[in-house]
Amino acid sequence: MSDSKKQKQEIYLSVKETAEKLRALADELESGAVSINGEKCSIAADTEVKISLKVKGDTFSSKLKFKLANPLPEAEERAGEPTPSIEPGVENYSDLKRRMSKDFKAIKKSCVVEQALPEPDLVERFYQDSKAMCTYPNKGEEFYETFLKQASSLLDAFKVSDLNAMSSAVESLAQSRSGCHEKHK
Repeated sequence: MSDSKKQKQEIYLSVKETAEKLRALADELESGAVSINGEKCSIAADTEVKISLKVKGDTFSSKLKFKLANPLPEAEERAGEPTPSIEPGVENYSDLKRRMSKDFKAIKKSCVVEQALPEPDLVERFYQDSKAMCTYPNKGEEFYETFLKQASSLLDAFKVSDLNAMSSAVESLAQSRSGCHEKHK
């Protein structure tokens, strides 16, 4: 089957949220249409549906895979666009961490090595990603409060163009990051 006929969604939910999601999915399947990455799609008799649940601490990693008999509407128009692998508002933790790592390295290089302010979008995205990361359970909650304060200090220092304060915040973030990764990786 072509990629336009395949859709997948990965979400991280609590036990209660997983049960609610599965009940909602069952109702959608009964009605003959499901929401896949925010789009309503018809389910034909020969559609394959695979559901995978993995326990990760207090949460479930739920993977939903659909192979549709007919391509999704506008699939040809969207062929060049990446398909989100997660439900809107809930990003795959690994993808989030990968992006944060790249952004942090770029911010650190700019502030510490080049002694220059990083791009505004980079700092803002890192801050927003930091807030998002600190919503995931069992990933180092004991570090979240300190990390968020340090990320906020970084953003505040950036807003007033204080390179020294930014460099200090970067070093503090690096220490928190190392401590968390030593304990939780």
